[in-house]
Amino acid sequence: MPETPKNLSFNDRIGIAFCSFQHRFFTSRLALFLFAIVFLVAAAARIVAAPYSATQDIAQFWSFAQLFKEHGLDFYRYYSGYDPINPWQGWGYVYPPVWILILGIGLAAVPGAMADKFFVDTAWRIAEKAPIIAADLAIGVLLFIGIPGSRWKKLFFAALWMLNPVAWYQSGVFGQFDAIASAFLIGSLILLERGHDRWAFAVAALAVMTKQHTLIPIAFMMAVTLRTMPWKRFAVNFAIFAGVIAAFSLPFIVTGNIVEYTKAVVLPGQAPAYQEPMLYTFSGTGAALTYLHDQYGWDTLSWFGYTIPVLIIAILGGMVLAYFKRLSPLRAMLVGILLFIALFYRINYQYLVVFIPLAILALARTTYVSERILTLWLAIFPAVWLWYFDVSFWFTYLTPDHPEVVPFFERIGLTHLTASDTVYMRIALTIAVLCLAYTFFAFTRWKQPHAGSIPRWSNINQPFNEFGGRRMA
Repeated sequence: MPETPKNLSFNDRIGIAFCSFQHRFFTSRLALFLFAIVFLVAAAARIVAAPYSATQDIAQFWSFAQLFKEHGLDFYRYYSGYDPINPWQGWGYVYPPVWILILGIGLAAVPGAMADKFFVDTAWRIAEKAPIIAADLAIGVLLFIGIPGSRWKKLFFAALWMLNPVAWYQSGVFGQFDAIASAFLIGSLILLERGHDRWAFAVAALAVMTKQHTLIPIAFMMAVTLRTMPWKRFAVNFAIFAGVIAAFSLPFIVTGNIVEYTKAVVLPGQAPAYQEPMLYTFSGTGAALTYLHDQYGWDTLSWFGYTIPVLIIAILGGMVLAYFKRLSPLRAMLVGILLFIALFYRINYQYLVVFIPLAILALARTTYVSERILTLWLAIFPAVWLWYFDVSFWFTYLTPDHPEVVPFFERIGLTHLTASDTVYMRIALTIAVLCLAYTFFAFTRWKQPHAGSIPRWSNINQPFNEFGGRRMA
């Protein structure tokens, strides 16, 4: 840019400064306006799809809401999915209480809604998906808030989530609630980074009480936070975290269901087994072991049992490394969830919703080209699966069905269904490789923390250390 001449009058300088401010102001306002448009487009895409599509999950969730309405806090006595009201026998409620409380509110909004193996009331489809869509869109807003830099930069990376086909599919079509846990997770990180550590730990507990595997990235966050936080302060925060978990758990336990509650929340939802059909398998380990069995007749069933101790060792070792390698909270949380995705034997598609927003945050903040490449692939590659799956299936599977939408999905290629397990295995293995590659480089290559990722402890006035955070006793 040409320099301002030094011989300009005071009024001329004021005029130039005002014009510059006016340009920046309207440019920033334009970015905010476009963000509002992207937000509305994303919301419309989800809201339009919600009443037209339904899955077995939505029907089963209806039955759990009915059991909660009938039995209240004694709900976990009936969690196993063998009650006559459950459309799919043996398919249990294996989650913490936040989701059943939300389902209860949804059913209260549409008390006359019905569902079974062949039918899901349109009213229930909307009521069940509404909180998921709200959380999904909230993630976009949180990304806009949490990404440093100009509003144009915020707009781009927030749109990378809101216009991501994976996010649209999970909230608007499939109706799985991982976006709620992810919103709590992102909210906890941003609160921590802004110095609101009390609230951060409380919101982190809400994430765990929504989907229990979020405990892994939360544990990584705690490990690195412990490095820069006084013991007493950390102890109080952890007490808040434990208190929120107790507040949600104890009411369901004091009714005498401690064993049932523990089984539902702590134990895996499915014992180690071959992952069939391969179409819905996103664990690289599970897909590879199943493929070797199906294609070559190898007896790999016993190998599945080793994945759990390997995962436990990897998580514990990763937490220790995260502590000593001084990982930023964001990078540590992302490493934690990626280890789970890469090594656990059963990964469902909706689990990927948890790490994608974290990957987008890292993509927006990092100064490393290699990290940008890996996080970009982590953010967009899971969407590839949608073009190897017949998305229109969920619009015709249960009544009321809507075959009129099929031509639209045909035009954009979302009605293709490959019969080759090889394709699905490659997708799962690619995700696992990306996860492990990020973890490896996080511990060996990327030394500088992400921009804006160091917590600001506003009430501790001590000098900064070399890590970029406050030096704490």
